[in-house]
Amino acid sequence: MASAESEKLAELYRYWGDRRAASNEGIPLIRDFYANYHQLATEAEGVSYATVADGPVPGIWAIPAEAAGDAAMLYIHGGGYLGGGSTGHRKLAAHVARAAGLRTLVIDYRLAPEHRMPAQLEDSRAAFDWLVELGYAPERIVLAGDSAGGALATAVALHLRDTGAQQAGAVVAYSPYYDVETVGSTFDTNREADAMGGPLGREGIARNVAGFTTEEWNTDNPYINALRSDPTGLPPMLLSIGGAEVLVEGVEMFAKMAIEKGVDVELEVIPGMQHVFQFLAGSAPEAEASIANTGRFIKERLNLS
Repeated sequence: MASAESEKLAELYRYWGDRRAASNEGIPLIRDFYANYHQLATEAEGVSYATVADGPVPGIWAIPAEAAGDAAMLYIHGGGYLGGGSTGHRKLAAHVARAAGLRTLVIDYRLAPEHRMPAQLEDSRAAFDWLVELGYAPERIVLAGDSAGGALATAVALHLRDTGAQQAGAVVAYSPYYDVETVGSTFDTNREADAMGGPLGREGIARNVAGFTTEEWNTDNPYINALRSDPTGLPPMLLSIGGAEVLVEGVEMFAKMAIEKGVDVELEVIPGMQHVFQFLAGSAPEAEASIANTGRFIKERLNLS
């Protein structure tokens, strides 16, 4: 049974839905939502922040007090490619950084619709390459993200493979936005349960997709639609999603595809949880357990002490 604390995220999403229904602000309203996404998480103890001053993409560092010296994490935020950023995601990223013991780069990639795909992929890949330039071996870098950021983390791993570059050490994707064509049956079965995606439905996803795609970069593209990709050669992956989400079946479908191609995949579907429930870091037991599991997964795959 879901904890009482986890209900706070559903309440937030219902509030977002009410504001959206009563407003015609569009993109500014969406960006306001994601800028304040951090409000349900606690501050991660022992983690400091530093502004990225010299990288190819702006952002912040989340730096645990006891971070590994030879490994790092790139955290790519969600927000439907239209919103989000290091401000709203820093607490979540900091909790994950602390659990893994990794210095973590949280980037502010260019947003749609001003900058449509592949701008988001280009910025995320540039940030990964910058970490390599700083001296981190690719196999010692974790690609992590939530929602659209989880899809981008996966897309960067696909792009590394396709360009013949050395692969990352692991991918962590929370509620990844894989099912951009809404083919999964959970868009029907979870519509009432999902406080964020349910009210949007297939129509809302279609509107969102129209905001960041182009005629060339559309839902046929495997960097946008993971369900149209070939996962062969991807690094170990941890996929986590709330059982109440409309995106569940899409994530399960991708996990099955990847496993069949020989990829090391761990999939956790947490009953009753909402979209990116890890945003309840420090305030709900389900989020705490999932983030602890993320730390365990990363330490095992990167052989961190």
